[in-house]
Amino acid sequence: MRKIHIALMVMATLFSSSVFANHMMDSKACSMIADACKKAGYMVGDNGDKRFWMDCMKPIIMGKSAKGVMIDPATVKQCRMDKIADMKKQLKEFEGVSQ
Repeated sequence: MRKIHIALMVMATLFSSSVFANHMMDSKACSMIADACKKAGYMVGDNGDKRFWMDCMKPIIMGKSAKGVMIDPATVKQCRMDKIADMKKQLKEFEGVSQ
């Protein structure tokens, strides 16, 4: 049961753009993806057609593509691994506070 709870928390955090975006620059690999998105014209806070998180960062990190962005699959994998490790650390801290 505990493993299911942890997996659900990690997934919920991963899909939460605000939580994920707040820690985006902590990882060199994620910074590279963010830079590639910005170079392709995706803007943070832009309400137009090229929204930074929903149209670029999230699809790439989830293994899909974004128009105009070319990034090495190893960089994407490293970013995803960095973020999962960071979320696990945050979950452990959260569990420590709630006990």
